[in-house]
Amino acid sequence: MLATLVPLFYEDMSVASYCLYAQKENLYEHPHLLVSKKYDGAGSIVGIEVFDSVSEDDLVANCSIIIPINNISLFSNIEQQLTGFDGRIILLVDQTIKPEESYNKRLLDLKSKGFKLALKDIPVANIEQFKFMLDDFDLFLIDSEQGDVIEQAKQFKKIMPSTTFCAENLHTIEEFENAKASGLFKVFEGTFFRVPINKGDTEVAPIKINYMKLMKVINQPDFDLSDVANVVGQDPALSIELLKIANKLTINSNIRSIAQATALLGQKEIRRWLNTTLLNGLAAGKPNEITRLSLIRARFAENLAPVFDYAMRKEELFLMGLFSLLNLILDIPMEDALEQVGVSNEIKKALVSDDGIFAPQLEFLLSYEAGDWQEVSRLMVLHDIEMHDVYDAYVEALKWYGNMFI
Repeated sequence: MLATLVPLFYEDMSVASYCLYAQKENLYEHPHLLVSKKYDGAGSIVGIEVFDSVSEDDLVANCSIIIPINNISLFSNIEQQLTGFDGRIILLVDQTIKPEESYNKRLLDLKSKGFKLALKDIPVANIEQFKFMLDDFDLFLIDSEQGDVIEQAKQFKKIMPSTTFCAENLHTIEEFENAKASGLFKVFEGTFFRVPINKGDTEVAPIKINYMKLMKVINQPDFDLSDVANVVGQDPALSIELLKIANKLTINSNIRSIAQATALLGQKEIRRWLNTTLLNGLAAGKPNEITRLSLIRARFAENLAPVFDYAMRKEELFLMGLFSLLNLILDIPMEDALEQVGVSNEIKKALVSDDGIFAPQLEFLLSYEAGDWQEVSRLMVLHDIEMHDVYDAYVEALKWYGNMFI
């Protein structure tokens, strides 16, 4: 199984919901699913197993969880499959749900049991057929790839005046800003929040410059632990975070000083955790999802290192994932951002020019993150990767993030 969580945002860029995208089988090993993949595991909700491994509170904080269903899984035992979420589930249905009384009755039944409802992929020309059941839906997703979202929303608003609209598949900041300015949408989805910066016209704050200087020191092949301890000891916030991390990672140790923490952790762990802590500091003022995504990418990349035959370079792959959104955090081009923190040439080649030995793994990470299961399936066949190894690597990354940062 493959599963990922895709964020939906409010206009202030706080996360409104996470939508579960899942696929039960490798599409290239089961070609019939390329046509009928919506019905993969139709009688059950594909992907909810992820919640068996990871606490939903750790996984998505207090956000809603959007779970797609179809006209078959709608009539499955949803109530038994989705327990313990305290009214946070939004069931997302598409055009496979017909404007018929049997479907409407089942949806009303689920809503009476605490589920919220969302609808997508209904063309404007067909929406009148659903008019008798539209009042049941809390959220309506409008796809920018089906035409101008604002014009679509104007048409839908005439029929669904009280429904919350989500602008879906927004790929640029301009698209997001226009949708927001229209006043028609409360929720926004797409890759717009991680669009690369191409021109460096933003001045970096002095405290961030200090953080980047420290990153440049610790990302050298060899560095003096005592020098790092002295620098960290001058910053109360860094000192607290490093002591927290050191006490989490060591057993039965009551670590009380920065020097003791650095000595016990050693170069490798200091590099990893100080990079992580400093990145959190650099991302202050940015959407929280940028930091979350960077951290999960880092751990996911590290976990995938063995399946890409780079087990001996997993530390580099952790940094590649961690710094994969550094251009957004610093508001400068990626090449300039990486120069500030000091990373290996292979990391630079992957993140700047999509080249080098780490480029295939970066491509895999991004495809997985977006829920592009056709491309993920192709890459798994190309690189001879087992699906269960990928799923386990992703779930562990979610657990790691929840344990360490929530």
